[in-house]
Amino acid sequence: MFNENHTSISSAQYLRHDLMIELGRLEMAMENASQYEDVGQQSALETLQHKHARVSAALDKLPQDC
Repeated sequence: MFNENHTSISSAQYLRHDLMIELGRLEMAMENASQYEDVGQQSALETLQHKHARVSAALDKLPQDC
């Protein structure tokens, strides 16, 4: 069996992982939205950039040693 000390993953580690995945998704969506010059797409791009900034800030607040 696995040693409990080695397999224990903190909730902060899960959160960091989830936030990093979300950043990647937002970056891909921003890349797609930036390919269009449509006003609606520009608004969507700004929304995505705002979400990216919020997720990035949340990631920065997590402890580094998790």
